[in-house]
Amino acid sequence: MTDTGFLIGEALVGEAPEIAHIDLIIGSKYGPVGQAFASSLAQPRQGHTPIMALLRPNLPVKPAALIVPKVTLRNLEGAELIFGPAQSAISKAIADTVDEGIIPLDAVEDLAIVISVFIHPRGKDYQRVYRYNYAATKLAIKRAMAGFPDIDVVLEEKPKSAHDMIGFRINNLEQPPYIGIELEFDDWRRIEGILMALPRKDGIIIKVGAPLIKKYGVEVCQKIHQLRPESVLIADMKTLDTGNLEARMAGDATADAVTFSGLATLSTQERFIEEAHKVGILAYMDTINVKNPLKVINQLSVNPDIVELQDVVDKGMTNKIKKASGGALIAVAKDIDVSKAKETIYSGADILMITDAITCANDITGTASAYLQELGIYEVDQFRVMTDF
Repeated sequence: MTDTGFLIGEALVGEAPEIAHIDLIIGSKYGPVGQAFASSLAQPRQGHTPIMALLRPNLPVKPAALIVPKVTLRNLEGAELIFGPAQSAISKAIADTVDEGIIPLDAVEDLAIVISVFIHPRGKDYQRVYRYNYAATKLAIKRAMAGFPDIDVVLEEKPKSAHDMIGFRINNLEQPPYIGIELEFDDWRRIEGILMALPRKDGIIIKVGAPLIKKYGVEVCQKIHQLRPESVLIADMKTLDTGNLEARMAGDATADAVTFSGLATLSTQERFIEEAHKVGILAYMDTINVKNPLKVINQLSVNPDIVELQDVVDKGMTNKIKKASGGALIAVAKDIDVSKAKETIYSGADILMITDAITCANDITGTASAYLQELGIYEVDQFRVMTDF
C-alpha cells in the first residue's frame, strides 16, 4: 500500500435474510480514503447515515472505521440492526484483524476504513446478523490486505462463475467443445418437450431455428430462456440486410448469439457484428452457400465470434479461419454420428450443430448425453469444490 493509495475488500457470508455483504476500502488518512471518510461523516445522507465503528459506546476501533448502510433505513428496526449487532460485529472483526497481525499494529493510526454494509430489511435474528457480519468483515479485510483476487484468479474463474443473485452461470462459450441443438420445428409443444428432455449441462447450447422465429418472433428466445435460463441461445436470424437492427432485436429478446449470412454485403456484416458487440451478444456467421468463407472473413474489418461451416472440414482450413477471424469458434452444421464426433473436434471444430440426430431421437436425453460423454464434456466446475478462497 502506498502512502496515499488504498486497498479494496469484499465478502459475502451467510444465508438470507440475515446474509451479510461487505464492501470496504482501507487506506491512508491522507489519501482518498481519508477524504471519503471525512466527507461521509460531515455530509450524512438521509437513510444512509454513516456511523463510527465502536466496540462499545465511547470506544471506537483502530484503525478508525466508518460504517455506511447500503439499504435505506426506513424504520427503527432497520436502524437497530445497524447500530446493534452489525456495528458490534464489524468493530470486533476490525480489532481482531489488528490483534492477529492482518492489519499491522504500527499502521493503525495512519489508516482509515470505509465499510459499505448490506442488512436486509427482513433480517430479524441478531445472532445471525452478528456472526455473518463479523465473518464477512474479517474476510474482506484479509482479502484487501492480501490483494485478493489477483488477475490470474479472475481470469480462471471468469467462465466458471455463477452469481448467486442470478441463479445460473453466464456462459460465453469460452471452454469448447460444445454440442449445439438446432430447433428447426415451429410446433411449440414439440419444442417444449425437447427442451425439457435435454440434459441441463453447460456443454449444450441451443440454436433457435428460423421457422420458430418466423412463427413466434425473435421474442421466443425469452420464452425458451424461461425454461432454460442457463442455456446459451443462438437466434438464427440469417441476416442479409439491416444488420444492426436485427442484431439489436436479438439482444433485446435475450439471445446470447445471433446469426448473419456470409452472403450479405461486407458493410452489412460489419454493422451487424459491431451492433451485436454493443448489446453484448456473440456474432455468428452462417456460411451456407458461401463459396470461400476465408476470403470473406479476410475482407472484414471486424471479426465474427463464431463461424459456422456446412460440412466437416480439414484442420488446415479451420486453423486458417480461426487465425483470420482472431480466434473465432468453429461450428460445424451437420448431423454427425456419435462415433464421428471426436474426429470432427480433432479437425478443429468447437461446436457440433446437431439437428435430427438428437431432436428426433426416441430417447433425447440419452442421445444428447451420449454425445457429451463421447466428447468428454463435463460441467466447468464438476470436479472442484467451491470455497471462499
